[in-house]
Amino acid sequence: MIFFSLMSCSNINFLLDTKEDLNFLKNKTVIYVDGSDNRALRDGLFLQIGEVVEKKFILTTKVTEKQTKRSVSENQVAQKIDYKIIIDYTLSDINKKCPDLKNIQISNFSFTPKSSGYNFASDILLQNLYEEAVLKNINSFMSFVSNKFRNHTCLNEN
Repeated sequence: MIFFSLMSCSNINFLLDTKEDLNFLKNKTVIYVDGSDNRALRDGLFLQIGEVVEKKFILTTKVTEKQTKRSVSENQVAQKIDYKIIIDYTLSDINKKCPDLKNIQISNFSFTPKSSGYNFASDILLQNLYEEAVLKNINSFMSFVSNKFRNHTCLNEN
């Protein structure tokens, strides 16, 4: 009985089946970042898309950031700051087989500075919150693109 139960479980595969078409932009996309020189965005896009091996797509991003002081004390020092990161994505097919895809992703986070001057721990926390918001923004865009082009015939043409 033990032998039969072991044999019946021999064909079970516990690995996630990742298909290549889920990330069809990988190593095929040229990236342009417009707006501020945003290192977090460049690094995040490079992690998702990789280095260009064959040029098939052009991804243009435009970054806009807004800071709102939500709570201000009497001496005009911000006690809480809301950040809004707006990234306008435009994905174009170089061969014009696929339609241009435009999408705007918005990420928000709040930050409470610990002092009015330079505070190393506070600054690192702000940087980490910012990078996390940008990575979530990129992941949302990649999910949007994947859903839009999941069954699109232009990706299957040579």
